Amino acid sequence: MQFEFFDKNLDQISTDASVIFAFQTEKSAQLLLGFKNLSKNLQKNIIKAVETANFTGKRGETLNFYLEETSLVKQIIILGLGKRKEFISNDLRRALGTLSKKLKGKVSSIALEIPTEDELTISKEIAANAIAEGLILGNYEFAKYKSDKKDNKKLSVVIISQKASVEVKRGIERAKIYCDATILARDLVNEQSAIATPAHLANLALEIAKKDPKHISCKILNRSQAEKLGMEAFLGIARASEKVEPKFIHLEYTPDKNSKKKLAVVGKGITFDSGGINVKTGDGMVDMKMDMSGAAIVLAIFSVISEIKPEFSVMGLIAATPNLISGTSVVPGDVVKALNGKTIEILNTDAEGRVTMADSLSYAVKNKATEVIDFATLTGACMVALGTDIAGLFSNNEDLSKKIKTAAFEAGEKVWELPLEKDYQELNKSDVADVANIASSRYGGTITAALFLQEFVGNLPWAHLDIAGPAFLSKPSDISGKGGTGHGVRTVLNLLI
Repeated sequence: MQFEFFDKNLDQISTDASVIFAFQTEKSAQLLLGFKNLSKNLQKNIIKAVETANFTGKRGETLNFYLEETSLVKQIIILGLGKRKEFISNDLRRALGTLSKKLKGKVSSIALEIPTEDELTISKEIAANAIAEGLILGNYEFAKYKSDKKDNKKLSVVIISQKASVEVKRGIERAKIYCDATILARDLVNEQSAIATPAHLANLALEIAKKDPKHISCKILNRSQAEKLGMEAFLGIARASEKVEPKFIHLEYTPDKNSKKKLAVVGKGITFDSGGINVKTGDGMVDMKMDMSGAAIVLAIFSVISEIKPEFSVMGLIAATPNLISGTSVVPGDVVKALNGKTIEILNTDAEGRVTMADSLSYAVKNKATEVIDFATLTGACMVALGTDIAGLFSNNEDLSKKIKTAAFEAGEKVWELPLEKDYQELNKSDVADVANIASSRYGGTITAALFLQEFVGNLPWAHLDIAGPAFLSKPSDISGKGGTGHGVRTVLNLLI
């Protein structure tokens, strides 16, 4: 998607369509800045069209107003942003995502004017960022395997900003970086598991590091190397996949100036989850290529980290393996030892992600992380509690939790904090090992899973995000198609700035 900048009025630029924003009211939509700069005659005609069509300005609602053939602009599109009193920047992002889907393949160029700060109550930089992210992400489609690919015209976007153009350009440039990362995560999650293997993820990590060897290093551990380190938990899950070599991926970004802070971002990397011996149903297995969504987040943020340039060190850690079934599969009753020395009784092989992450989290501690954030499509219980749009957030550190919630809000990625209820730790007790991989109660499953992970972070500030719901959609949303969403990528990037 191409962005250009002009300081003319909307009706003075030749495009397929010009977009005017409007807030929702009970009677008629309240038109914003771009409308006020049009000719008086065109304003009258648009007002008449709005009144005739009963256009109220709900978020994502559009009204097309076609102009005479002699006009530079072929049509005016009025785009609703919802109610002004309830408006946040994500409404702008979502409205533009909806518009982008509607325009796909139909127009090749649009023009729009960034509303003023007084109109939106957000800065022009934030507005420009939200507009660009909505347009780019709403236009996304994973069509790699479709033989009848549609001719999707690349959209050219003309941004009119007579003031604060530097801030506007900065917002759009940041949106491009964030969207590149998000789209990489979506592509990885949507890819078939036969392609997105542990080796594929490892090779991608190596390629990312090669692009900036001054700041990014990459270490890949194979089965024997992980065994020497003592990663019995990770390798216990991996032992069923005899022909698919597990890979432990360690990416690390080092800034130019020394920093005491080292953030570890850990991603669950189950490249396909059959459930193991506790095999899933057919319906439960059909989307399980998405069980490496956490790993996709790690690779996505590292793909652009050299452009973000955080002032502190960042580790990206992935224990990558499928969870398959064979004669060597881990079975209920088996005991494995994690890297930190704690033993885990496997009571259910379909609670495998937390077992592999026990070693990833222990590795982060061993490698002197000062903060740890993990992302995992961990529990269906989180979806029961929060639905498919909201990630569950757990943290042992209030400051870290606040930073994540702020970063997620600015990214338009919904999270909700849930408690690390200490009394529930009893439910994870094992009769034969230090901890069991599933709780003795079916209730509070997303909490007991988080408490299991906490066993492996020591006293470090740590946050766990259960992204089981928003990582993969069964129905498209306004800024995402069906499938992988990249939820979490833009939140982490906000934390790195």
